[in-house]
Amino acid sequence: MLKKVSLLGLSVVCVACIFDSVVKLDPEASKVEIVRDTTRPVDCDFKGKITGSSRADDKKKARKGAENDFRNHAAELKANFAMIEAEREGHVGTTSKMESFIGGKALYCRTLEMQQADEARREKAAAEKEEREIKEAAEKERKAEEEKEKREREKEEREQREKEREEKKNK
Repeated sequence: MLKKVSLLGLSVVCVACIFDSVVKLDPEASKVEIVRDTTRPVDCDFKGKITGSSRADDKKKARKGAENDFRNHAAELKANFAMIEAEREGHVGTTSKMESFIGGKALYCRTLEMQQADEARREKAAAEKEEREIKEAAEKERKAEEEKEKREREKEEREQREKEREEKKNK
């Protein structure tokens, strides 16, 4: 019985060694950029420690899978950058399979483009506010002018009625 369990366990381990486990990139992770400390933006908030790993027959496939895994974990933390701090590659045990590992930090960084977009939004909002205030002032002025004209018409009508009464009185 023990031999059967050992054989079954060994079979499972060997099957895991034989098949690739290249990680696919999640759609939301496609926006996460991988950087190093020297190339990351300056204005960043730390979101958490992350790792990525993958196995494949080919070193490049293993690396790509590890990067995908790394970016996926960064996206889960709502980060837009994944900064590499450690990495290693090598064979899985005595097999020809390659394994790639990346460790680092998930960061949310305000890039120059984001800052410029924020500035443009603020400028647009200020221009819209100014335009609204100008329209409101013009509307207020128009209403004041209408009110003034209405008072003048009413005054003229009163004077006309008074004049007509005077004329009737004098006849």
